[in-house]
Amino acid sequence: MSTTVGPAFAGVLRSARPEFNARFAEMKRRHPDLDAQAFSTALRTMVDPLIQTIEAFDTSRVAATAWAAYDAALIVVAEKLAGPGGRHLEIARAWQELLPALAPLVAQAPTRVIGAITNALCRLASSPGTRAAEWVDRLLALAPQLDALDTLLGAGQVAAWRCGLAQYREGALTAADALPPAVALRLLDAPENADWSTIRTRLAEERWWNPAQDFIPQPLQIVRTAGTFRGFGGLFVEPPFVAAQGEQIFARAGGLCWLLTADAFGATFHRAPPEEFAAASTGRSATVRFANSSLTVDGKTCDLPALGTITTAAATSDTVAVTGLLTHSIILLAKN
Repeated sequence: MSTTVGPAFAGVLRSARPEFNARFAEMKRRHPDLDAQAFSTALRTMVDPLIQTIEAFDTSRVAATAWAAYDAALIVVAEKLAGPGGRHLEIARAWQELLPALAPLVAQAPTRVIGAITNALCRLASSPGTRAAEWVDRLLALAPQLDALDTLLGAGQVAAWRCGLAQYREGALTAADALPPAVALRLLDAPENADWSTIRTRLAEERWWNPAQDFIPQPLQIVRTAGTFRGFGGLFVEPPFVAAQGEQIFARAGGLCWLLTADAFGATFHRAPPEEFAAASTGRSATVRFANSSLTVDGKTCDLPALGTITTAAATSDTVAVTGLLTHSIILLAKN
């Protein structure tokens, strides 16, 4: 396999050519469609820029970084996650821009840092409605302040929540507690002179509050639309139904069931057993009623014409989920 890379990376490749070739051959055995030219391009465009940065930072860490990056590049190219024809362009950009910006941490723990950045982007990019490019931007902006591995990992978790992975809410708040307050505040676009404990308390208590906008929704104000038709890249083959059990909202469509997690930063769906939907409550109740496109919750009423005839409505302590005949989406409204 030939590729045109800088002297530092080329030297590592030459020094252990049989071992590198053996690793490529093993991956080719497991992934027969692994393309040598695509992998060479990934080495040149994704790995070599990182190696050049590491060489300028600490030449003693070039070899260890090259081995870790080579192995990771094999995986992402073989699985068509990145490189020519890859599904997630954000991974290549992170290798070209973010990893070099984190050179001290990459040099310290190349396998862990490269893996953490790549895995996070795979998760974000494969979750509908999330913002993987924004995640890269946020960490790039903070790179000089991410001076320890634990700080990077915690910041990555908070940024993933901020960029749409709503299921990380509680874990991200815990991770943010361990970050320097200035880093936590900046990740969440809170005022830089704000008190972190005050911001944290509001985030924990008010699902639909966004410190960047200081947005407080009014009762029955639409705060998010979640899900779409499978033909448009979504989950639902037919207009879904919703049900609630305690603080959990479930969605069902086409015989499949999902748990819906949502807040001010995003909404995600997670497969759930159909019996969980069956055990939850759906439709009218003493506090939630609907007729045609009109919804009434705790005595407050709103009209949702985009839904057509409302089919189901389900409420938690702070959120109402509503479905209708005219859409494959779920409308979420603030309850209080």
